[in-house]
Amino acid sequence: MELKNAKSKFKIGTDNRTYHWKKNPGRQSGLPLSRKWENTQITFNTNKEIFLNHSLDAIYFPPGQEYQFTLPKGKYKFSSLVGLLGEKEFQPSVSGKLKLYTQSQILEEWDFTGAAKEQWNKKETLVTLEGDLRLVWESKDSDLYIGEPLLYPWEWLDTLVSAQKPKSVILIVIDSARKDFIGAYGFRHSVTPNIDQMAKESVFFENPFANGNWTKPSMMSFFHSEYSSNLGLGNSWFSTKPYQRKVYYGKKRDNLAKTFREAGYYSKTIMNNVFFLDYTTVGLDLGFHNSYQVGMDIVDTEILTNHAIEFVTEKKDIPYFLHFNLNTPHASYSPPPEDMKVVRSIIPDSEFFRYESPVQRYLGEMHYTDREIGRLVRKLKELGTYDETMIIVTGDHGELFSPEHDYSYHFIMQTRFGHGETHYDEEINVPYFIKLPKSIVDNIGKNSQIRISGQSSLLSLAPTILGFLDLLPKNSTYQGVDYASCIRNSTPCPKETYIYTEGRMSESVRTENYKYIRRYPGFTTVRRTSAGEPHTMAEELYDLKQDPKELRNLSLGTEGEILLQQARADFRNENFLKRNGLRIWIPPCEETVCRDFMSMSVQGSVYDWVAPPTVQIASGSAKTISVTKESKDRKGSNASSQEPKQDLSEEIILRTVNPELGAYFQFTRNGKTIPVRFGKYGLEFQKSMTHIEDLIVSERQPDGLYASPLPWVYNDGAFSGSGESEVQKEMGKEVKKILETWGYIHE
Repeated sequence: MELKNAKSKFKIGTDNRTYHWKKNPGRQSGLPLSRKWENTQITFNTNKEIFLNHSLDAIYFPPGQEYQFTLPKGKYKFSSLVGLLGEKEFQPSVSGKLKLYTQSQILEEWDFTGAAKEQWNKKETLVTLEGDLRLVWESKDSDLYIGEPLLYPWEWLDTLVSAQKPKSVILIVIDSARKDFIGAYGFRHSVTPNIDQMAKESVFFENPFANGNWTKPSMMSFFHSEYSSNLGLGNSWFSTKPYQRKVYYGKKRDNLAKTFREAGYYSKTIMNNVFFLDYTTVGLDLGFHNSYQVGMDIVDTEILTNHAIEFVTEKKDIPYFLHFNLNTPHASYSPPPEDMKVVRSIIPDSEFFRYESPVQRYLGEMHYTDREIGRLVRKLKELGTYDETMIIVTGDHGELFSPEHDYSYHFIMQTRFGHGETHYDEEINVPYFIKLPKSIVDNIGKNSQIRISGQSSLLSLAPTILGFLDLLPKNSTYQGVDYASCIRNSTPCPKETYIYTEGRMSESVRTENYKYIRRYPGFTTVRRTSAGEPHTMAEELYDLKQDPKELRNLSLGTEGEILLQQARADFRNENFLKRNGLRIWIPPCEETVCRDFMSMSVQGSVYDWVAPPTVQIASGSAKTISVTKESKDRKGSNASSQEPKQDLSEEIILRTVNPELGAYFQFTRNGKTIPVRFGKYGLEFQKSMTHIEDLIVSERQPDGLYASPLPWVYNDGAFSGSGESEVQKEMGKEVKKILETWGYIHE
């Protein structure tokens, strides 16, 4: 039972402590803007040597604040991590008393005089409530944050512990884990014995693929069972821009942390991964109660495992969802010497030295990762919780090793050994299996490994594990396949015919027969060397039946022409990504010959376009596009007087990468610049205004569009939406009337 819906002594609508890391005000509690900072995600940098950033959902208490919660009468366990900051950034000390009341009776008092700043202190107590709980902070100059405040009804805890062990869930994500270096997936020498053993007890996906070729788009997609770009987050770079956050937070989003939390599970992430921290410019708050993030490479693996062992020990009697993300075997490939020694003893020299040095070290990292996972598994078995814990093991992406695929200079690692640059199977083919709780296995009636043949994607991860636990929300936003349903019912599982993967301004579609790779317009020239040797590669196509190692690009010659046309058609028909459409209306030609030309620069970058065959479109860069059309009026001398006049007007849909709305354009007909109408009102300008984000959007086709004698441009906001409320829409009608009286609109 979470502490929500409090009555506060005074409202906090603004950030009183701008000097410190805190974000997402009011999101978890749904507070109005006037109170949004009373609940926030706050991050303490509790260990500056290893960059340990510990982020919690918290109730915020400036000096003198208090909150009162209405709750059923009864006995409860109150649990929280409590931390303090000074009103001023460099305040030398903090102090104050936190008091817990029910009615007028004091239940508990904690004195924080002399406490260290920016440290989380565990506080818990048993309380008997008489219909309410009041939290009072008495201080003159210090702020209090009650992080992850939880109430557990005592009867519920007692029943849970006595009945059975809770079905907790651990999602283990191994960064950069290639499937083909794991024994369970056919690697000849088992450098991952713990993982291999767990795989034998699991629902085992034989050929799984990530939906992103680097961490951010991949992890966001499998946590939400939706492609990263469809969440508003894009795939191009690390930063998460304000307009992307607006789209993401502005729509209903189901994700694993949120669903487990709403089902009563305690949720925690332990990782070296800033994408799950909202205070950064790259991350988001997915709704974990507790986010524990170590920012120091190499030493992080053991630290994270130690904390995971502490966590599963402490929370063994309650249901929890733990995301445990190990950054090994991610580059820099720096395994401990003892793990390299074990790998050398397992793999004969004749085979070991066939691998290049980075790959040898990668094998050492895989063994190290497996050893740490083994430590966690042994602790679960020691605690007696292993049998009823669901454990998922997967990777967020693979790693590129093959010299044949080194077509691009890797700007991050500055070597071909890395990821995020290509879409070959070695970068996106990952391990994925689910060790089910024993009670679920017994109900299914299959005590051996359950194998899922054919290709599958991590888009299925969230709905499948939630399906096994009967936790799939009604009308959820999860898009992937729920494999739990077919496994439980012993029916054939659905086939994932098309697996879509995002990369940096690129994308791929994989079927059992072919792999089609496409780069966005303006991003088709890749660099072969650090010096910048150019190499144009707009598309790639591989026949996976004839060429499973993806060595012969069929898009370059006539040999693959038929398959290429099929792949392009499949890609467009499936319409994997939702995009805003910048819609361009070109009116009919009223002269004997019309030579139309429009140049346009878009803020959101060019993704794709749909245009009639009479229109030619060219893209000179990621953000520029030109539209050319030549037509003859049917009334002219080249047309028969017996033929009826045809409507030769054209509409073009230009889709953009990012949900930014603005565009800049100029239109000429027969060399003469003429005005362009834009947006819902059809305002006329020779060139677009400098700030037209609000004016250019029209959630529906503008009135009078096809009757307009002038070109018309508007953004349909199909993906991001304009965010216009009903009141704003009504006000918009009044604005339109005013613009008409001023002569800006002529209809």
